[in-house]
Amino acid sequence: MEDRFIDKLLNKEIDAGGIKWKFIDIAFVICMFLFAFMVRWKLMPIESADYYGFLKEWMSTIRENGGFHSLSMEISNYTSPYMYIMTLLSYFSTNDLYALKLVSVFFDYMAAIAVFKILYHMTESKRKAILGMAILLLSPAVVIDSAYWCQCDIIYTSFLLWSFYYLLKDNSRKSAIFFGLSFIFKLQSVFLLPFFIIMWLKNRTIKLRHYLYVPVIYVISIIPAWIAGRSFQNLMTIYLNQSGYYPWGTLNYPNIYALLGESMPDLRHASEVSGAGTVMTIMILGCIAYYLYTKKVRMTNELIVTLALFTVAITVYSLPHMHDRYGFLIDLFAIIYGVNNVRKLPVTCGFTLVSIVTFMPYLIGTDIVPLQYTAIFLLSLIVYVGYDLYRQIQQNELPGQ
Repeated sequence: MEDRFIDKLLNKEIDAGGIKWKFIDIAFVICMFLFAFMVRWKLMPIESADYYGFLKEWMSTIRENGGFHSLSMEISNYTSPYMYIMTLLSYFSTNDLYALKLVSVFFDYMAAIAVFKILYHMTESKRKAILGMAILLLSPAVVIDSAYWCQCDIIYTSFLLWSFYYLLKDNSRKSAIFFGLSFIFKLQSVFLLPFFIIMWLKNRTIKLRHYLYVPVIYVISIIPAWIAGRSFQNLMTIYLNQSGYYPWGTLNYPNIYALLGESMPDLRHASEVSGAGTVMTIMILGCIAYYLYTKKVRMTNELIVTLALFTVAITVYSLPHMHDRYGFLIDLFAIIYGVNNVRKLPVTCGFTLVSIVTFMPYLIGTDIVPLQYTAIFLLSLIVYVGYDLYRQIQQNELPGQ
């Protein structure tokens, strides 16, 4: 039977970026990108409490104080790079709500491309890579965070995904640079640091000298604000000052402190429990690092992704003062984890469900599930990933151990 013209056209191959693409692949990606944007565009008019209570006021203050001249002021508790973005938008945007959301939406796509690159590198399967990209773009957690909530968590996490990609590519310098770019936007980038330390101990990609880029990038990032007149000391201690904003064990994040009753607004033993929890987190991560360092194991890409997901999840679950959005990075690594082995996609869905349930009390003022129950469910997911990591370590153990 002779092929139809449409079949010949859609199956025609071209080479782009070292990957052979069929026209059907390109058409699907274009449609996916367009429909993902349409989903976000429908949510653009929504003014969240964060936009109405903070971002809108910050944009007004920036305009009232002369745009770039406002950089001399401490308008928000955000770092300078995001304030540069807001300042730039103040000159061009006629709708601040849409403009701020579009910035985050742009990074949604940057993160999706990073996931595509990671999965293609791991599997050499274009279909899996496209599936991962589609799941990220259509993930309710990702859509809500950027297009509904007007938050910018996707900025620092997209840089972390690119950092992770270059780690898999054995490019320590680029991995460190992208980690530095993530760090200048959010302190929460350090959630991936325990994983990088373990990779350094295993002598996989990470070179400590390249991480000198991180403080250099940070100092460079504050120079425009310093020149504008803001205190250098203030700019250098932003993250230190942020550490005192949330004294509770958890700010509506379903971690161990929710089980202990150290959630907002309770402050029973905040200082004592937080100090103990920080030490506990270091001990747990130290045990994981010790175990892996002393094991002769082949560090497969699947094992590395599982380790990244597990260490990030342990860090967020065990550290005190976690905000309701601090599990966002877990969701992104869970996508890679699930798509790499589709039998584990229910775990991806589980982590996403935790985020959605966690977001709701702030966004709509309703506790769908009690925080303690969500914390138990999240712990079960983390235990599963930990067991899966242990199983992979045993399977990839090298002779002579």
